[in-house]
Order: sequence, then C-alpha cells, then structure tokens
Amino acid sequence: MNFNRSKKQILLVAIASAGLLFAGCQKKVEVTTDKPTETTRAVDSGVAKPSSNAVYFAFDKSDLDAAARATLDANAAWLNANRSANVTVEGNADERGSREYNLALGQRRADAVRDFLSSRGVSADRIDTVSFGEERAACKGTGEACWAQNRRGDIVTR
Repeated sequence: MNFNRSKKQILLVAIASAGLLFAGCQKKVEVTTDKPTETTRAVDSGVAKPSSNAVYFAFDKSDLDAAARATLDANAAWLNANRSANVTVEGNADERGSREYNLALGQRRADAVRDFLSSRGVSADRIDTVSFGEERAACKGTGEACWAQNRRGDIVTR
C-alpha cells in the first residue's frame, strides 16, 4: 500500500515538473517604446513631411533654441498644409531629478512646442500634449551625450 502511494506521489511530482517546464518555455513578447510611432497618411498638399519630429532642450530648460524653432517651423508648415492631421506632443526629460519634477518639466516642454506651433497658425485644438518625464528614454545610458537625447519634445502625427 505504501508502494502504491509512493508511485502516486512520484507521478504527481513528475506531472507538476513537466507543467512547470513547459510553462517556463513560453516565448516572451518584447514591447519597445523607444521611438514614437506615426500614423501614415495620404498627403496631397505638396508640402514635404519634415525630416525631424523631435526638438531638443538644454538641461532643466523648456525654452526653444534656434534649431528647435527651425524644426518646428517645418512641422507647422506641414500641419498648416494638412489640416486634417492632428498631433500629440510628447514631453520628455533625462533621468536627473525626481519623477514628479521630470513629469512637470516634460509637460512644460510639450506646452512650449504646442504654443510655438499655435503661434505659427496651427489650431490648438489639433494639438494634444502629454509628459512622459524620464519614462521613455531615447538613450538608456548615462552621461551628457545620452541625457541630451532624452531632453526632447516629440511630435507624433495621429
């Protein structure tokens, strides 16, 4: 009788081990969110889509430099020629500072981009803003060269 019980226990352990083995072999799905995605649209306006949809900021700043304004001028021209296109401006920050501070800084950056586009004739109701703070780093390393890539505002067409 003990022998029969031992067989049952061994069989139960073998079945449980096999179940764990097969469950551990399940493929993992990787989700990457490093770069904003864009919805493709048919465009008949004749105005070329800007080559860059990202503007970069100095450390702890939300004001636009000359390079950022030039990029945004090209984006505004395209948006004004394609009035059915709407955008979301995603504000980002590098990893320095608290999570709360970086979310607020990312929002100020997104708002600065929105305000500039609006000043160039893009209706504010076509522009949404969101801050990801330090959560969507374009560069996952450390050091100024990497951090500079993360201090940005991304314009995502929707």
